[in-house]
Formats: sequence, C-alpha cells, structure tokens
Amino acid sequence: MQHTNFKMAEVKNISQSPGVQDTHQTYYHTGKVPDANSKSLQLIGILQSTLELEKILELFNDEINSIVPHAGLSCGNKEENYLVKFGEEARHRCSYQLILLDKNIGELIFYRNSKFTDKEIKQLETMIAALIYPLHNALLYKRAIEKAHRDPVTGVNNRAAMDSALIQEINHAKRHRTPLSLIVIDIDKFKQINDTYGHIAGDAILKRVAECMAESVRGSDIIYRYGGEEFVVVLRSTKKPGAKLLAERILKAVESTHYQYDDIDVQITASAGLAMIKKGDTVQSLLERSDKALYQAKERGRNCVVVAED
Repeated sequence: MQHTNFKMAEVKNISQSPGVQDTHQTYYHTGKVPDANSKSLQLIGILQSTLELEKILELFNDEINSIVPHAGLSCGNKEENYLVKFGEEARHRCSYQLILLDKNIGELIFYRNSKFTDKEIKQLETMIAALIYPLHNALLYKRAIEKAHRDPVTGVNNRAAMDSALIQEINHAKRHRTPLSLIVIDIDKFKQINDTYGHIAGDAILKRVAECMAESVRGSDIIYRYGGEEFVVVLRSTKKPGAKLLAERILKAVESTHYQYDDIDVQITASAGLAMIKKGDTVQSLLERSDKALYQAKERGRNCVVVAED
C-alpha cells in the first residue's frame, strides 16, 4: 500500500504574544492514498459518504475531536466563496493551507486553549490527508450546483435556486421565530423596452438592473430572477420598516442609474411588492401576497413600494 506524501513548506511559525501558539503550514498533496494501518483510511470512507461541503467538514471535525480535542475548527477559501466554522476560536491555533494540483482549496484552522503538542500536530497532519480529496470533490459539486442555480443573463440566482432556498428560509424563520421579508420587484414597461430596442438591449438592461440591485442590498440579502423582468429579494431577520426602506432604496437606485444602448439613453423605473412571513405561510402564499402588493404598486402609478396587509 502506498503512503500519503505531503511536501511541507513552513510559511511561518510565530508567537503573537508570549505563550501563544500560532503555527501556519502549507501542504501540497501528491495524490497518493494513506497507509492502510492509519486511521486516515477509515476517515476517507466516512468523508466519502456525502458531497455536501458543510457535512464533510462536520464529520471531519467530529472524528478529529475524538483524537485531538480542540475548541473549534474553521475551513474556508475566499476564491471558492465558502467559510465553515464549528465551535469557537481560542488562544492557540494551528492552520494549514491545503494545496491540491497546485490549487489552493482552503485554509484549515484548529483552535484550543492549550498548546498542541508535537505528537498531536503529527496526528492532525495524518488525518488532514484524508480530507483533501473529499473536500476537493465537495467543491466541484458546489460549483456545479451554483452554476445550475445561476441565471445566465443577469448572473443572479435563478427560479430553481429560489424555490429551494425559500423552503429553507421559511422553515428557519418558523423554527427560530425570526422575521422574514420578501420583496418582488418588476421593471416597469419592460415589454415596451423590448419592442422598441430589441431583446439584446433588454437583456443588457436586465443585467444592469440586477447589478444595481446587488449594489443596493446588504450582504445577507439574496437576489433571485423570478422570471422575465421580475426579481425577488429574500431578507432574513428583517422586519417591515427595514424591509420597506431597503425596497425604496433599490427602486431609487434603479431609477437613478444610467442605462444606455447604442448611444440612446433609456429611462428605467421599477415597482415593488413587499410581504412579511406570518403564521401558516407557505412559499406559495408568501409569494402570492408579495405579487398582489406588486400589482397594487403598478395600479398606483408604478415606481413605488406597496406593503402587503398582515
């Protein structure tokens, strides 16, 4: 049986203050499998039971904790747009930059209040070997899902992603008894724009409106293309006053943005319907109340926000 080899390069080994352990290392995986006598091989089997990124790291954390107890673990990569944390940060830490096929797939950090011994660090490094490929496969799966859930015209999430996410958001709001707001936004007179300038111009305007909306919302808010010229913004833990202010800010940003096609200035406005989750709501009922409020905004002259009745 071949052994797992890591070519290790010490990046830095410093103490931020006396007695604080802060060790950073970079590993390059050679692609060889772990020794059958090591627990690493058993861990591979456990981690290959799922392709869900967070679940893989949860299983890894649980298994590692039974061997090298620690207060917390985090793993993330800005380029891959993920950060998963378990437990809490503590005084001492060991971090590992994970490299596979010359590509950085994440930084893995272990935290605890007492220093890691040399023996424990070697145990961590042996077990990390089992994480590399399951983590890599999970990232490939994550990219495929995100691509399937991305609207090709605007770059925001599509209807399929929204249907799935709304079920989770409603369940989360009910379980934790937290507010949830939904804004449905429709570009005013968009059919007229398509008829006048053509669908290529219409797609360019849709993309610019989506960019404008993304610049207006908070980091925790998620934008979906509902269909045609309609968008949905999901606001977790947001009550009516804050949701209404955000909807008004989006419409103001859409109206004040400069839209141009073939040297022709196009004036764009949008209308919005807003609804908050209430007892007994489903995805369908929440969307229906938001849509009804949007219809009322159109009737009132467009370029305004209407809040659905509680």
